[in-house]
Amino acid sequence: MPPILRVLVSGADDYTSLPARRIERADSAERVIYALATAVEAKDPFMKAHTERVADSAMRVGARMGLPEDDLIALYRGGIVHDIGKIGIPDQILLKPGELDVEERARMHLHPIIGENIIAPLQSGADLLPMVRHHHENYDGTGYPDRLAGERIPLLARILSVCDAYDALTSDRPYRLGRPREAAIAVLRLGAGRQWDPRIVKLVADGWAGTAPMAG
Repeated sequence: MPPILRVLVSGADDYTSLPARRIERADSAERVIYALATAVEAKDPFMKAHTERVADSAMRVGARMGLPEDDLIALYRGGIVHDIGKIGIPDQILLKPGELDVEERARMHLHPIIGENIIAPLQSGADLLPMVRHHHENYDGTGYPDRLAGERIPLLARILSVCDAYDALTSDRPYRLGRPREAAIAVLRLGAGRQWDPRIVKLVADGWAGTAPMAG
């Protein structure tokens, strides 16, 4: 069993140390990318620690699915940078304390493409691109930016999508308060097969209900 899986299975508190060390050893270009991801969170006080929680949860789900260590590392890194494209979204949209209008929503829907363009020149970022671009695709094909459906959506992006949604549902936002965990899981279950991959929703729900709760 790979070292990271042994730590995950054992439930050790420092199981994220392996991806953290990988990030610490990142080259200078990759460090700039992580700095930009941090800057996105700094723009929005409601986003504090969001990316770390998503990265943590996505890696836990990947481990439960038996994915190889490289995929677990990719999930962690993808969780950290998935919203990096929001650096290009105006603050008046990003921080609006109400629902976005049609034009604002269209601008917001550009952030996966902006993020992909930021990551694309990074030599070590090829495995991150599908997650950054496709984490807002819906399982029924109604998402964005490419309206992919079902298993045409890359697996790691499907995992990230559910973990991102869970954290968003349980966190405060400018336009609403976060929901209790039980309510968030209920929303995910209602959206299984439409917005999210039902297998992954079940893993997230079971992970929260079991002995090793999800982050968030």
